[in-house]
Amino acid sequence: LKSARQKRGPMAWQGQGQPPPQVIGGEHGSTPGRTEADFQREVAAAAARAGANQAGTTARQSLGEIKEYVMDNPISLKVACFCTGMILVVFSILGVVNVFAGLKPKEYLTNIYNIFFGLIICICDGKTEWMKNCFNIQERLFSEVAFLASQSGRAIFYFYVGTMTLLVLPDGWVWAAFYVAIGSVLCLLALIMLFLHWCGEACGCKDRYVPAT
Repeated sequence: LKSARQKRGPMAWQGQGQPPPQVIGGEHGSTPGRTEADFQREVAAAAARAGANQAGTTARQSLGEIKEYVMDNPISLKVACFCTGMILVVFSILGVVNVFAGLKPKEYLTNIYNIFFGLIICICDGKTEWMKNCFNIQERLFSEVAFLASQSGRAIFYFYVGTMTLLVLPDGWVWAAFYVAIGSVLCLLALIMLFLHWCGEACGCKDRYVPAT
């Protein structure tokens, strides 16, 4: 009798109107649970990939817009700004290490600020190939400090640094003359940049301003 029931299998239970018994933890009972968990993981992974792709696309578009917005100074003006920035860095470092006697505490602090300001000027008007080799620092600076990407923003910044440098007046008249010269040159360069940007077209030199590539 037992052998006959085994041969009939699940059909015998269906004939009696009862479903076949389920084995808890067996293959058929655990498969749906594993499938649902896998599906949830796949959905979460797909959402994460979509978010990362969207963030990357947005970042690339933002950098592209900033790069298109960046305007290059004329070559001679870029060289003058870069060299003035380097000179400012050198003199500010000399002032911090107390080469110039008679500096007051606020003048020491101004020299420390001017070291960083001079480096920023060099980055803004340095050669693009050099900046790319230095961890692409120029493009990173423009993306983080967007107003430096425009001619007007850079000119206002240069003018501010120039006026700060004019206020650093050591006791020795020779060194004071150097600081006055550096500050005056920065202010003059800033005014030239503003003039070329806003009035250059009327003077026939507006076409010298081209988008950076």
